Amino acid sequence: MAIQGTGADGLKLTLALLWERGGECPAAVPVIVCHDEIVIECNAERAADAKAWLEGAMIEGMGAILNNVGQTHVSLEAESRVASFWGKG
Repeated sequence: MAIQGTGADGLKLTLALLWERGGECPAAVPVIVCHDEIVIECNAERAADAKAWLEGAMIEGMGAILNNVGQTHVSLEAESRVASFWGKG
């Protein structure tokens, strides 16, 4: 399906941006990618920095896919949360 392929491409671009920009947030490390989620580990003191780093890469990664179609401009938001372990609600 086109929407799944688009999401997968955006996820891969996001991961590439995180890799390229690792120096911007050296305390954070991507450890799990599951479907449309990226789990980042870091020290609790750096959680806000890691959250901003991840959200910025997510917006830019998906924006590169969605905003390159003709003259379309799509407003994007990224959603993330800080938790002590993956799956915590």
